[in-house]
Amino acid sequence: MLTRRNFIVRAAGATAATAAVAYAGAGTAFADRGPSAAGLRTYIDGRLVDQGKVVEWERRRLSVAAARLRKDYVGLLTGELDSLLARFAIEVDDIPAARAVLAQARVLIGSSGLRELLAGELVASEAATRATLAASGGRWAVSTVEIASDHGTAQGFIDTFDRARVGNDQAFWTDACPDHYIIATMPDGRQEVVEVTGGAMLASRFLVEYTDPAKVVVAADPAYPFAVAGAARLADGELIGGVCHQFRDEPGGGFRSQLKVAFPAAVPGLYISEHQWHLATEFGNWIEAYLR
Repeated sequence: MLTRRNFIVRAAGATAATAAVAYAGAGTAFADRGPSAAGLRTYIDGRLVDQGKVVEWERRRLSVAAARLRKDYVGLLTGELDSLLARFAIEVDDIPAARAVLAQARVLIGSSGLRELLAGELVASEAATRATLAASGGRWAVSTVEIASDHGTAQGFIDTFDRARVGNDQAFWTDACPDHYIIATMPDGRQEVVEVTGGAMLASRFLVEYTDPAKVVVAADPAYPFAVAGAARLADGELIGGVCHQFRDEPGGGFRSQLKVAFPAAVPGLYISEHQWHLATEFGNWIEAYLR
């Protein structure tokens, strides 16, 4: 079990050079993205939303994620995390710095440390997922968001997305949303995801497999010819949902994304609506990173 004492010992055993490398590599993928997300338009429930509201959602989740890590974390970034929490009403202009602090914390804690810190949550959330799945009777509820970009192409974004997945670019994946804790490509090609989904209070762990489109529970839209789709499963293989992210080029330039995630139908409606903001945040950041 990762206790405060164990973490201090672990952190003390790291050399200054190792810490410097961790700091240098963390938080760079999205640190430069400003609050305006110029050139992006986000649609939730078919309505255009103020891009500032997407940034505001991320701002709130940055503080929640900092609180979750600070709960058991003692080490080189204690002061920075304390500072982030003390400024709960963090200004929009501070978001790049806040992203970098969380990215650095993830790197220093490490994947194994994060698993230990979140172990209790993962057990509880898996039990809740199984209960919700049983209550859903094979039905699914889908969280959907659309994002249009004035620049780039559908294929160009998918290429960036696929390179990051195949190359296991963990910073690209985790830094895109405060609720991402571990997103890693496994040797068999499945993607392990440890995150807080939608309006959930606990982190959950699931695996996304992109190799069998027939198992994807989200219907594809023929108006979007480019797709990244996968089935979401628990570690024992039980199907719990899926993703179907589709893209098309726009006649006047740029491209449009239709992003869908399926949950068991018995989940609270809040989960579906909150996950729309999760999708808007992570894909907005990924698209911005691609456009740079």
